[in-house]
Amino acid sequence: MSKIVAIRIRSADPIIYADPRDFDLRPRKYVVVQAEKGPELGQVLRNPQDVIWAQSQDKPLPLVLRIATSSDLGNLQRNQEMERDAFVLARSKTRDLGLPMKIVEARYTFDRTRLTVSFGAEGRVDFRPLIRELGVSLRCRVELRQVGDRDVAKITGGIGRCGRTLCCVSWMNKFEAVSIRMAKEQALPISADGLAGACGRLRCCLRFEYEQYRQVNKAMPRIGEEVGTPEGRAKVIVGHRLKETVSVQYADDRVFEWPMARLERFPPDRN
Repeated sequence: MSKIVAIRIRSADPIIYADPRDFDLRPRKYVVVQAEKGPELGQVLRNPQDVIWAQSQDKPLPLVLRIATSSDLGNLQRNQEMERDAFVLARSKTRDLGLPMKIVEARYTFDRTRLTVSFGAEGRVDFRPLIRELGVSLRCRVELRQVGDRDVAKITGGIGRCGRTLCCVSWMNKFEAVSIRMAKEQALPISADGLAGACGRLRCCLRFEYEQYRQVNKAMPRIGEEVGTPEGRAKVIVGHRLKETVSVQYADDRVFEWPMARLERFPPDRN
């Protein structure tokens, strides 16, 4: 049994779990934690909890080094200013070297000993000249990381078709697979413009209600199927998935809308 605490380094970053040691930690409190690539300043999300933790020798549980001080918070602000300068420099060097890549983020570790520069590109890029240039100018260890289209949109930010901040920016911390079948299950028009997000890939929100639509579609009668209703037998002419109702037409051409719960399904005719 181990005591762990959930910490998030930056907005929409994956949650990391650390050993709180003997510190009195509460939600929203800032701490300095020994992360994988060096110390980082993050925010506590929940009270520490006792859990059964399978700890491997290769990746020991990160340690909370201290509760953040006012000096630490000031250092964080300086880091953010330096990251903006490093970002501008990386873009300038990329243009000077003629590299086919788009710089989207520059991020220092809390102690500023390492800078990670994220970029998007169509294919593989030899970025060794850029590493040398940045290393000499910034005097720290520089690491370049190529990211996919969705990560570029997450880092860059933007507004979705719904008019709200992109989900990947505001709350999503990992990407799930999205397929065209999810759009078909929701009876959405299959067009590249209508289904693409800011990243140019299928919108992540296609997945959010997919399971609900799938269950409703399984239970919903097919168009043309004959069902029993409180008014007698009728033929299904329209299915309303969001309302979980169907419109039916009777032999005398009357049209009614009934909840699916009030319909009777008949076994298929095998003759």
